[in-house]
Amino acid sequence: MNIGRLIGCLSALILGSGCVGFKGLFPKRGPAYEAELRSWERAVKDRGGNGMWIVIRSYTNAGNLFAITTNSCFSHAALLDAENGVVIESIFVGTVESPLEQLIHNSHRLLLVKPEGWTPETGAAALARARAHLGKSFDHCGLIGFPDPEKWYCSELAMDAWQHPTGRAGPWNVIHPQRLFKLGTIVFDSGVRDGKLD
Repeated sequence: MNIGRLIGCLSALILGSGCVGFKGLFPKRGPAYEAELRSWERAVKDRGGNGMWIVIRSYTNAGNLFAITTNSCFSHAALLDAENGVVIESIFVGTVESPLEQLIHNSHRLLLVKPEGWTPETGAAALARARAHLGKSFDHCGLIGFPDPEKWYCSELAMDAWQHPTGRAGPWNVIHPQRLFKLGTIVFDSGVRDGKLD
């Protein structure tokens, strides 16, 4: 069964239950939404700094699956490289560098979070630690509480970059993306994609 069919089955089971994870299931497209996304990108570029966290509700299949199964408004996290307009993120193919524009384009909602203790220097150091993991595999087992110290999932990578504890066994120790905005200050919240400039 592919991930699209799995999401379809979960949707059928949970539909009507009021599951928060269903909000943002289908991308909203068109000129008004594209203008809105450009306003999000300007806000991130204006307010963001190296090493800051970006927490999103993603429209990807993996993002939909994660949001639905955890009943959450958020499904993914990445570290911002503000100088180069990219993010360091861990996705199913592993830890990669991706264009900031692409991350924003795949977002239903976006938070820019300044971690506690952020300065240009500490942010640059955190970004360097994240970059050291480029090419490493995705930590699939970590998502259910059996982390591999040589692999990373998205919010685990974000926490490790800021030297927060990771790698603890047990489902209760899985690091959800929404935990990140409790460890810092939200400097931009896009709200949900609604076609209005933010």
